[in-house]
Amino acid sequence: MRLKLKEQELITFVIIGLNVVIYIVLNMFLLQNGIDIISHLDNSWMAVKINGEYYRVFTSMFLHADLDHLLNNMFILFVIGKRYEEIEGRYRFALVYFLGGILASIASLSYNMFMGNEIVSLGASGAIFALIGASVATVVKCRDKLRTVSKRQMILFALFSLYAGFRSMETDNIAHLGGFIAGFLIGLVITENTGRREGIWHEY
Repeated sequence: MRLKLKEQELITFVIIGLNVVIYIVLNMFLLQNGIDIISHLDNSWMAVKINGEYYRVFTSMFLHADLDHLLNNMFILFVIGKRYEEIEGRYRFALVYFLGGILASIASLSYNMFMGNEIVSLGASGAIFALIGASVATVVKCRDKLRTVSKRQMILFALFSLYAGFRSMETDNIAHLGGFIAGFLIGLVITENTGRREGIWHEY
């Protein structure tokens, strides 16, 4: 049985659409009219520790500082997420994206709390780096699932992505690194040799 490619990318497009809609509502409508909801949803260790607002480690994944931030993250999510969902399926994709994103937020929050940095973070990049880490786990554990991508190419891409983040002082590199490690470990656990090859599912 062959599944159409677009059926394998549903969650990727849903998440992209959700991020775009949230950005438009929060930044272009509410914030422009003096209603600041973003500060109540971003990843602030002070709010989590003092007020017990643990939901922030999740809601911060859907917030973006500006249009460039949103577009850059959504482009990478489209490229990486589309392929990972195609190969591993929507359930594994969702597990890596949301669990990896939450763990990335926790890593960022913990680091800033330990260092005493009174800063907040937001964005989907922690979850996206979880997908990058899981993609590396896929080519390491089951090479034939991504025949068009070598281990070296995937690992170099991951290293370049991390390096690009460390070159910017405004980037939450701890979230990137935490997401990557979380995604890689999750990927090692959930990746199986199911017979799926480049977007085609062979049902036995």
